Amino acid sequence: MVALVSCIAQQHNFPLLSVAVCVCVAGNLAAVFMLSRARQCVRVHRNLWLIVAGFVLGGTIWATHFLAMLAYNIPVSYQLFATGTSILVAVAISCLGSFATVGMPRRRGAVTSGCFLGLAIGAMHTIGLSAIWNSAYVETRADTVIAAWLLGLLFTVAAMFVSCCELTRIRLVFTALLLVAAVLSHHLISMSGLRIVPLYPGPENGLTFINRIGIAAAVCVVSSLLISAGVAALFFDRYLTDVKGLANATFEAIVLTRAGVIVHANEQFVSMVGKSPAELKARRLEDFLRQSGATQGSVDSPSGQIPVEVVEGVIEYRGRETIVYGLRDISERLEAHQRLDHLASHDPLTSLLNRRAFNARSDEMIRQSHVSGSATSLLILDLDRFKTINDVHGHLDGDQVLQQVADVLRSSFDQTALIGRIGGDEFSVLLPASDIVRAQDVAAEFASRFRSTFTSHTKAAALGVSVGIAAFPTHGDSLRQLQNNADAALYRAKAAGRGQICLFDRVLDQQMRERRRLEEELRRAVKAQEFFLLYQPIVDAQSGLPQGYEALLRWHHPTYGVLSPAVFIDAAEESGSIVEIGEWVLREACHQAAGWNENLFLAVNISPRQLLSPNLLDHVNAALKASGLSASRLELEVTETSLLEDRIEVAQSLQALKAQGIKLAMDDYGSGFSSMTNLRRYPFDKLKIDRSYVSALDHDPGAGVILDCALALGRGLGLKIVVEGIETEEQRALISTKGPDLVQGFLFGRPGAYDGRSVGRRHPRSSRTLPS
Repeated sequence: MVALVSCIAQQHNFPLLSVAVCVCVAGNLAAVFMLSRARQCVRVHRNLWLIVAGFVLGGTIWATHFLAMLAYNIPVSYQLFATGTSILVAVAISCLGSFATVGMPRRRGAVTSGCFLGLAIGAMHTIGLSAIWNSAYVETRADTVIAAWLLGLLFTVAAMFVSCCELTRIRLVFTALLLVAAVLSHHLISMSGLRIVPLYPGPENGLTFINRIGIAAAVCVVSSLLISAGVAALFFDRYLTDVKGLANATFEAIVLTRAGVIVHANEQFVSMVGKSPAELKARRLEDFLRQSGATQGSVDSPSGQIPVEVVEGVIEYRGRETIVYGLRDISERLEAHQRLDHLASHDPLTSLLNRRAFNARSDEMIRQSHVSGSATSLLILDLDRFKTINDVHGHLDGDQVLQQVADVLRSSFDQTALIGRIGGDEFSVLLPASDIVRAQDVAAEFASRFRSTFTSHTKAAALGVSVGIAAFPTHGDSLRQLQNNADAALYRAKAAGRGQICLFDRVLDQQMRERRRLEEELRRAVKAQEFFLLYQPIVDAQSGLPQGYEALLRWHHPTYGVLSPAVFIDAAEESGSIVEIGEWVLREACHQAAGWNENLFLAVNISPRQLLSPNLLDHVNAALKASGLSASRLELEVTETSLLEDRIEVAQSLQALKAQGIKLAMDDYGSGFSSMTNLRRYPFDKLKIDRSYVSALDHDPGAGVILDCALALGRGLGLKIVVEGIETEEQRALISTKGPDLVQGFLFGRPGAYDGRSVGRRHPRSSRTLPS
């Protein structure tokens, strides 16, 4: 120790030795900083930083050694080859050390790197001293050399152990100081054991040796390069990489983190979280960001949670590998998606679930009921007389009424119920955990609220609602079955007079389902050509000769065979298909009658719906024109029930038909709605007395009296009288005495197909065949 102190105090120029220490400190600080950059930067730049760090370390060791040699008070010259070799060796071994500290596991890398750096210091010192051997006599002591090597290795390994941890500013400085200690301790301890005797005069070959001025110049150049490298690295780290890192990020809010700690945040993120940049420093990102997935999350802000889209990447920031988070506020996008989802699943007018969404959610609820074993009820509601509101007040008012109905629905059922608008004026409600009794009670409560809402309504006072109910699992175990059964119950409710609440009944609703299936089959029967016509003669009461034929409709059903109108005519009337069927009957009957004897007329029944149709006159004219049948040979039979609708349109239609020469007959007179006013009001040509009076003549004296009155009324009004339902000779004889114009019944011919020669059959008491 005394020798070391003496060496420093007496054998060295203290100012120059201080410069050597400063260069050593600056160079090692720059080198350690570059090593930390190499560990943290992206892989593509890592090798470059390691090479630069190796050069700086080797150059620092070399410059420190020769500055200290310049501070040594013994004048010597330096061999050029050894001097150059020493710096190359120092740089090469230092590069190996820098690569080892990054390329190997931490502890093993620290030991290996420390050994390399210790070797670089010792090798450089040894080769550097050999540069003066030709200008001085050098005597060494083994103990100081060994001590210098060991102490140098100890300091370099310790420095590398410190650097293998996360480098804070303190650790970075401490690592650099340990390396400084390694360089200086090796040099000074080694020099303290040397005895150097200059050899005079100096060497003669000046090209082989450089003097103290030359070595000083070389050291200045190397030292300047070391300092410049440190300053350049600092500038690049502090400024250039900031620009590059932020330029590579193009998100709305940007946060840069290392080990989860925020190292930078842009203004958008600062504004988003309501914190200043200083408050964000050293805070963890997870304090502000709650990630709910790989790309979704929310940010805590003063105004609440802000949903964000999270994009994560790795960039080089200030020379270090840094995780960058791009946070995009997606509040508006989520609101837009919610609006689109709402539009896709809800009715735009009422904001209730649409059919698709209602069915999907109901299916899920019924599956849950399967698992839990709980009851679930389905209500199907249909508005009564809603079409009248649209017709009278317009669709705008109709839409407002539908919105009010939706409000009543929402207020009548709890939050667990699913409410949907299934059609124009049809709604569905699914009630989870509700049995049949509960469903009926809730439906009754809704109906009461509905009536109280619309009874005093200025435009929808006549509006009613019918409800059909089906329950899981009693009435079905799937949504489709529940919907079919609730629909059947609804149909029965409307048939019972509207405004009713009906629970599904398998027997009753099966009948209604058959009726509805019949209506569906009727709609396709015309196109399928399943209808055909039979004809029954209408004969002269005295001669028995046919005067015309009544067209009678039959349906050749693919399952049930031939059906008479009594089976399907009511269903055709209710479904509206009677209009299309009646048009076909007119067209087909006229076509066939056109080939008959010109003295025979054709009688065709007109239904109430046809009579109210504004297209009746067009249908009749089209049938006559297509067939070529004369209008005077066509007779249209109208039942009294068709005239119950006391409308101007009915009178106008009958007047227009009469004006074209078509005959009009009141059919089934006396069957229940007889009115002498109708006979006076409408331009009838014939009066057909219902068959029920003929069949009652033998046991009901009153039937004969009514029959006589009807005959007298018809004659008084100038109408031809036709008596229907004559099936026996006794009935024919009795009726003939009363003087009707025409008679009709099975006695004169059963309905039959027209064969081109005759219709009906031979009268049993006539010797003539009924002419064609």
